[in-house]
Amino acid sequence: MASPVRLYQKEMHDNMGFYATWLPGDRIEVGDAGVLEAGRFRKMATLRELGVDVAVEEAGAPQNVQYTATKGVRVESSAGAAVATVGKAEVSIEFAASGAFVFHATGLQQWSIRDRVALEERVRSLAESGQWRDEWLLVEAVHAATRATVIVSEDSAAGLVIDASADVPIPGVSLADPRVSLSVKSTHGRLVQVIGGEGLHPLYSCVRLRRHLFGGSSLDPVRGAEAVERHAAAAFVRPGIAELLDS
Repeated sequence: MASPVRLYQKEMHDNMGFYATWLPGDRIEVGDAGVLEAGRFRKMATLRELGVDVAVEEAGAPQNVQYTATKGVRVESSAGAAVATVGKAEVSIEFAASGAFVFHATGLQQWSIRDRVALEERVRSLAESGQWRDEWLLVEAVHAATRATVIVSEDSAAGLVIDASADVPIPGVSLADPRVSLSVKSTHGRLVQVIGGEGLHPLYSCVRLRRHLFGGSSLDPVRGAEAVERHAAAAFVRPGIAELLDS
């Protein structure tokens, strides 16, 4: 049976195209180098520690994202269409499947490596000098959130009740709205939860150095089955979501 972590990460990857950071509150930065262990990125070094400066740029406007597992989640709020000036609501979330989850993020914005061609040359030089290990992955981009709530059920029956309050009306509660104060009122079952976390990096993508049969190497994105198919004939193919989960 698939673990809750596998189910959460696979659905997030299949629908959003990026790896979901595990644990949700772990800090992953552009330029981190490391390995995947049981679906978790373990940092071994950073480009800066290896003497490589990293230019990072923001890509695209901040977005508000809400995504809920396709199965086994019921979210109910006591907030109605008309509420008082000072809004109050009680949000009940029930999970009926292991690995079911709720993902809310505000101000989600991608930050990525800017000069990729120059970076490839530097990483290749590190590999040739023995400073870069073949199994290392390089974090090329992260999605940073102004605020995020991520809740993943580890049981087939679990849930929690969250109190939400704000100085603005709450017709429908976003569990990542920075204007809303959140507190957990009660829980049952096993849950992994980050409620209203600030400055999280809940999504990321990574690349690895791929050596060719006849010399040379390049940094290839680690993004999934499509990438694997495109490079099926290469000496080293891109690992997809399956490798993340089986690592």
